[in-house]
Amino acid sequence: MTPPATERVTIIPDARPVLEQAGLRSFRDFMDYAGGRRVCHKRGRSTVRIAIGERAFYLKRNRFHWVEFLKGLVRLRLPVRGALREWRNIARVRESGVSTLVPIAFGERPFWGFETSSFSVTEELYRCQPLDQVLGKELPDLPSPAARFRKRGIFRQLGAFAGRLHGHGLYHQDFYLSHVFLGPGDVLHLIDLQRVLHRPWRARHFCIKDLAQLNYAASRVPGVSRTDRMRFLHAYFGCSTLGFEEKQLVRAVLAKTSRIARHDVKLLARRRRRGEIA
Repeated sequence: MTPPATERVTIIPDARPVLEQAGLRSFRDFMDYAGGRRVCHKRGRSTVRIAIGERAFYLKRNRFHWVEFLKGLVRLRLPVRGALREWRNIARVRESGVSTLVPIAFGERPFWGFETSSFSVTEELYRCQPLDQVLGKELPDLPSPAARFRKRGIFRQLGAFAGRLHGHGLYHQDFYLSHVFLGPGDVLHLIDLQRVLHRPWRARHFCIKDLAQLNYAASRVPGVSRTDRMRFLHAYFGCSTLGFEEKQLVRAVLAKTSRIARHDVKLLARRRRRGEIA
């Protein structure tokens, strides 16, 4: 009888020699890796940055956690195979024409079809910064005409970026400005794709959620104006004037934004109690 628990690892061929320099060959090597700089640590999940020569990678690891498992059961959700799902989501997002991460490796150990542990590796987006940092720190320091001109272009591009993603039936679920990176030439890149949904049953619900998350994140950045939001919406809908349906969606987004703001206060308090953030 085939053992219910097996391990599988996929590594892009041109990256294998580089990863081997850090001793990363097998599933256990990746899961037990103790080096790198910690970027994120949550219940059952962690991310570290690994620098190898002139290249850098992000190793994201998922481990079975009883609390998260039981939360999923209460919400009638089956456990997600995190690394495999992210690997497939990266491919889907790239196919949609939205620039995103470069997949390097993934591995998982499933048990009767359920993931017990997994990892994924993506390459760093070089010379890129989170969009919230660019809007909140860099642009205010530029001369006003240059800042206004650049900001207008960024919001138009962001609207088209979100519209292209949703137009291909893809919904991010964590669509905050910190998950959109701005690179050379002001090209946008989308990161953190583990929870992306592809053509979900309640597409409008997830569309509203994504747009509300962006709107909430923008509200926390100084200098983002109503005009910036309108530029985003015109580019998102591909129109110069919002019609009845577009305005209905905007009202739903504003209502959802208020709910996210209230939830965020409670979430931050819980994460501090768990020691996930300072």
